[in-house]
Amino acid sequence: MWVFFMTILTGCNDDPKPKPETVPVEDTVSIHVVDSDELNGYFDSLYDRGHFNGNGLFFHNDSMVVISKGRRVLGDTQELRTTDVFQLASLSKPITALGVLRLVEKGEVALDIPLVRYLFDFPDDRITLRSLLNHTSGMGNYLYVTDSLWNNPDSFMSNDDMYDMLRCEQVPKYHPPFTRFDYCNTNYAVLPVLVERVTGLTFETFMRQEVFDPIGMDSTHYLDPWTRPTDDYPVLGHYPNGDPKRPFYLDGVIGDKSLFSSVEDLFKLYQEIQDPSLWSEDLLSEAMQPSVRSGSGQFYGLGWRIRPMEQDTLIFHNGWWRGFRSYFWMSSSEKKVAIILTNSIRGGYLEQNRIWSLF
Repeated sequence: MWVFFMTILTGCNDDPKPKPETVPVEDTVSIHVVDSDELNGYFDSLYDRGHFNGNGLFFHNDSMVVISKGRRVLGDTQELRTTDVFQLASLSKPITALGVLRLVEKGEVALDIPLVRYLFDFPDDRITLRSLLNHTSGMGNYLYVTDSLWNNPDSFMSNDDMYDMLRCEQVPKYHPPFTRFDYCNTNYAVLPVLVERVTGLTFETFMRQEVFDPIGMDSTHYLDPWTRPTDDYPVLGHYPNGDPKRPFYLDGVIGDKSLFSSVEDLFKLYQEIQDPSLWSEDLLSEAMQPSVRSGSGQFYGLGWRIRPMEQDTLIFHNGWWRGFRSYFWMSSSEKKVAIILTNSIRGGYLEQNRIWSLF
């Protein structure tokens, strides 16, 4: 496993461009931090039009480009730093999946055994762990019913609260299990409940011990709005009009979202995926192989979206929640990854094909 020892310093927009440098990682591996007129020009154009505010890390073979453009809070003076953490939104899902696959790796759970084996009060004895991970469980999305079921919008909901609604069959079922792909936050909000029942640890503690600490993802953590609400973070998500988002009662439900991380920490995760020490190569390969068709020319694995390209296959996941957008795109055949975290949703989603062609 590669170990990423570099600290990247944030440059202000009017700072001189950094000179390329070589950063030793291991005796046989070096990462060259370089500049890119193409990437900088593209994101400068988006930033100038108000369509980008965030950090990006782009790595191909042994060359890395890091960008940081904009403000922690729009209209404020504090510029973003590459070490800043952002809400990952649904990019939390593949990381949740990797945590659950640690339990699979250790033989504590199995992908195709009904969930009631581990959650005795789960309301459907046909649904398996695999069907949660690949969104074929048929469960309805809790996000669409909690506004009417949760009677105290000034109080944060937890995963256990959500699970109680599911257990009492207040969250509808959309279709029988295994019959179709239906992207659904409920699947990934159940997984922390499963992990806590099986391990006796909080989900945060489990992920810290089993994934984040071994990889060195020191700044990565789940939101705990009861002790630190979202508006206490240096980097805030924003409405399209530029106003910062306020704390929201669903901030406390994690697994499907509410993971905070930086581009640097996510690159460490990419390094672990490339040379795994926590998962077997066979299990990681299964997670990143098509499990179910998710749309025209696209598939879903166990936590990952998969898109075959002309000469490659893109393994990726995006996210959007509470004024943040996140992107993690990696090649299945090359050492190539793009990690982009934004705290403004102006301008819509970034153009995947265009950016992928720039490095």
